[in-house]
Amino acid sequence: MKSDQSPFPTTLILGVGNILLGDEGFGVHVIRKLRNATLPGYVRLEEGHTGGLNLLGTLEGIERLIVIDAMITDLPFGHIKIIRPDAGLREPNKRAVSFHQVGIIELIKIWGLIHPEPDLYFLIARPFTMEMSMELSPEMEIAAVRAAGLIIELCGDNFAGLERRQSLCLP
Repeated sequence: MKSDQSPFPTTLILGVGNILLGDEGFGVHVIRKLRNATLPGYVRLEEGHTGGLNLLGTLEGIERLIVIDAMITDLPFGHIKIIRPDAGLREPNKRAVSFHQVGIIELIKIWGLIHPEPDLYFLIARPFTMEMSMELSPEMEIAAVRAAGLIIELCGDNFAGLERRQSLCLP
């Protein structure tokens, strides 16, 4: 729902991933980089970690959801991309898409049984390494800085550029 103070859709930026597995924690690292940024009041940041169904409560009142995650794709390492589920993202074999027990698309579908589904986007990067570490690889650190900068840029124009950026691979 749009808040009384903003004509813009209430937006959740949700960073997911396991921070104990290096690059798999990409989404959480991006959220942490955004913590000190000045964002519009209708934008909320959330560290989703590896939470599956327990993330349902974070969707309350959300009209737009941008999930930041590491995904196995053909992207060059260090590049980021914004995609929508209907733009080629499928989860028939979750291991090939994401490393979480309950996929975000499934979570949204469950939420949609009783609530309106938010407009869903993914901001993704390809993991370079999946080794035990709480640090990102240098390639993913670059991607995390770029992803945080892109979110700040999108907030600057109230997400008007979101559709334009969709499916572009950004170095």
